[in-house]
Amino acid sequence: MPDEVLPAVESPAPAKAEVVAMILKQQEESFLRADHDERLKIALQRKKTGRYPELLGLKFDNPSIEYSLDELKVLVPLERDRMKYIKLAMNKHGLLSVGKPHGRLKPRMNKHQQAIKSASLHIFRSLFQSRSELLQATAANEKIEYLGIPDAMLPKLGAIAAQLAMKEVKAKRRSKRDVRKRMQQASRKVNYGLLAGNQAHNFIMKGNQYGA
Repeated sequence: MPDEVLPAVESPAPAKAEVVAMILKQQEESFLRADHDERLKIALQRKKTGRYPELLGLKFDNPSIEYSLDELKVLVPLERDRMKYIKLAMNKHGLLSVGKPHGRLKPRMNKHQQAIKSASLHIFRSLFQSRSELLQATAANEKIEYLGIPDAMLPKLGAIAAQLAMKEVKAKRRSKRDVRKRMQQASRKVNYGLLAGNQAHNFIMKGNQYGA
């Protein structure tokens, strides 16, 4: 007699109350985890200041030592710990209300950061090309196959490019600041008759009225 194929038994869908209870439990665990991380961060900051002697002998930055939330509440008391009664806002489904995020999730870079990024990319390309040409010449001299720049060298090139980019942007900002400062000085000199109007441009750009 052939084996009979039994129909698949579908597991019953969880009730709404069970789903709400499960999500609410996850929210409470996330709330406690955030409280733990906040107190741990404050403890590290207070320990660095050296003004809290009760925290000096503790090792908060050691991953092998994990402090519980109750221990951190004793070591790092916060203002909200003094409250005897706290009521959390709930929505119509019985879950904890979560604030609606406003603004961009990833904030835009300011002009200074954009300038550093642009300069670092330009410098990185030039460093990459020069290093590639050097390795190609070395491979040709030793008569071996050129396999490209090793991946381990890229982070080092990126760090060098970032340092040079910061110096370049800083020098440009200093130059623009000096030009604005000389522009004010030139305007005052022209108003007092100490500098001719046709010499103001040379004074602003070169620092003297002769343009040398």
